[in-house]
Amino acid sequence: MSESLAFTVSPKKTRPLWRRPTVVAGLVVLLAALLLYGATLDDGLRLQELQGGDLITHQYAQAQARPSNAPGYPLYTMGGWLWFRLGRLLLGQTANPIPILSSYSVFWALLALALLYLLCLEVTEEHWLLAALCTTFYAVTYFFWYYAVTTEQYASAVAQTLAMVLLAIRWERTAGSGFGVRRSGVRSGDMYLWLLALLTGIGLAHMVTVLLVVPPMLWFILSRRPDLLRRPRLVAACAALALLPLVSYAFVYVRGAQHPEWRGAGDWASTWTWFWQFVSTQQGRAELTWSLRPLWTHEFPSLIWGELTWAAIVLGLVGIGLLGKRRAALLYAALALYFAFCWVDRLGNWYQVIMPIYPLLAMGMAVTASRIWQGRGFGFGVSGSKIRGVVRGVLVVGLLALIGYRFALSYPRADSSNLPGDDGLAPGLAILADEPAPQAAVLGDHSENVSLRYLTDIWGQRPDVTAVSSAEARHLLAGSDRPVYVTVSAAPLVWSEVSPDARLSSAGLTLVELRGQPQSEIPAMQHTLTRDLGDNLRLLGHDLQPRPSSPVHRPLRLTLYWQATGPIAHNWSISVRPTQSGQYLFDDQQLIQFDNQHPVHGLYPTSGWANGEVVRDDYPLALPPGVQADGITVIVYHPVADGFENLGQVELPWLP
Repeated sequence: MSESLAFTVSPKKTRPLWRRPTVVAGLVVLLAALLLYGATLDDGLRLQELQGGDLITHQYAQAQARPSNAPGYPLYTMGGWLWFRLGRLLLGQTANPIPILSSYSVFWALLALALLYLLCLEVTEEHWLLAALCTTFYAVTYFFWYYAVTTEQYASAVAQTLAMVLLAIRWERTAGSGFGVRRSGVRSGDMYLWLLALLTGIGLAHMVTVLLVVPPMLWFILSRRPDLLRRPRLVAACAALALLPLVSYAFVYVRGAQHPEWRGAGDWASTWTWFWQFVSTQQGRAELTWSLRPLWTHEFPSLIWGELTWAAIVLGLVGIGLLGKRRAALLYAALALYFAFCWVDRLGNWYQVIMPIYPLLAMGMAVTASRIWQGRGFGFGVSGSKIRGVVRGVLVVGLLALIGYRFALSYPRADSSNLPGDDGLAPGLAILADEPAPQAAVLGDHSENVSLRYLTDIWGQRPDVTAVSSAEARHLLAGSDRPVYVTVSAAPLVWSEVSPDARLSSAGLTLVELRGQPQSEIPAMQHTLTRDLGDNLRLLGHDLQPRPSSPVHRPLRLTLYWQATGPIAHNWSISVRPTQSGQYLFDDQQLIQFDNQHPVHGLYPTSGWANGEVVRDDYPLALPPGVQADGITVIVYHPVADGFENLGQVELPWLP
């Protein structure tokens, strides 16, 4: 009996499944991975991520059941849509969607680790300790860890590849040497071939690069059993199973037909024209390079050993060679095909494509470790219990050190939780914090638009609020009763792209309301005043709002309500100054004041106001830490040749 059986399942039939070492070790690895990935799960977005890329494309696809990147990943996307709906059902409609969407990747990562563990058991005579250590090593490699906690599809490609290799090896073990006829003419091993055919078809409907393992796998099967080609029913069944997943592309066509706005930039004569161009991944093929130079780049192929470390690569390659000629040929050929393809794609995302190869090297590392443990396979023997104990102890310590080393390198880069740079949703949250009216249309800059769309479309916050373009805002302002807003940052576009005659009124610290006609109705306010300051400018009153309940920090807000009682001759500026016991406040010898050249965030000169027009005007009162105020002075002024001319000033209480 092999000495490796010291770590195998007990031969006793009566031992419960949950007490078997192989089962316990596998569950411990998966539970540790679940806790690790859960603690580092992506829960925010950078503005750059919101503006485009695979991550945000997958999030929209899974949240809205829309085609993802070409060729659409229909099966993966439909599964993600169900996962997202289930997550929202369990956690509530207001739950942060980002960790829900990211946890779909965790599911595939755990499945991939389970398959790798089973594969390691398969090739090491069920040596559960070494299988667990090598699986743990792969779990903390950077790329796998990062794509396990973010909204990407690469963990599923790893799981699919490992499933295919595991099925092929088990087919060889159970049916490669001969077929015993079972009931209904189904022979031993047919089930493995059917599953392999189905997984091949799933590759056609998912990540096509997974199919690089198929040619060597066909050789692996047919070189052992060429008579399979003389079984037409089996061949037909496998062909049907391989083609079956392609039916899922109907999802891509139907959703593209229902939502032409999802197709992206371009003009197509019909939905069919778009569909065939989309599924053929024209853009992806165009990004490949067949040139010989540069053969090496700053990342290719150095990222490979930078990712796995040289020790793991050498041990993995040696271990694959120890599997026997046929299995070694299968895996070496797969490695060679992947490397050749990644060389063609070396200026693109090759480092993502090659990911399914890494766990195969981890499996090879487990094989090498098991041979060292047994003291055979390297032309030397290990005799004596003390020497064996030392060798095994050094082996385990070495694997643990390798795991610790990879963990220390990967953790700072792979940890995607609570990142300080994940402020991409802040612009959209600032818009919603101003509480726009129901069915509001908001014109913002690009960052504000993508942020607001995410909050309304995916998060489900204020789904009645819509981000619009300047052309859409122009149309709504001209012929719709729908409220139209522009953000302060996008307001300079109003007169050139929306309407030169637009009327403005502040709607908060971020939003400005657009109107086609001047507002004459006097709104409700906390404190009425009706103070005429001169030049037909009247202050009707004010509000002082405490910080709203919002994930975005918002200062205290002062809202002034102005009215033009006639034509205003000058463009007046406004200065708001907090006071304490009637004295102005200073911070580091600098006067604390909040000035606008014109009301409405400096955007709306008073000389253009219509007779009777009411204008809202908002100011953030952000006081330095430790500074207290009990009053506010509002000064209306305009610059003159030798300084400033004050129209008047008003003292307001610091009371909400």
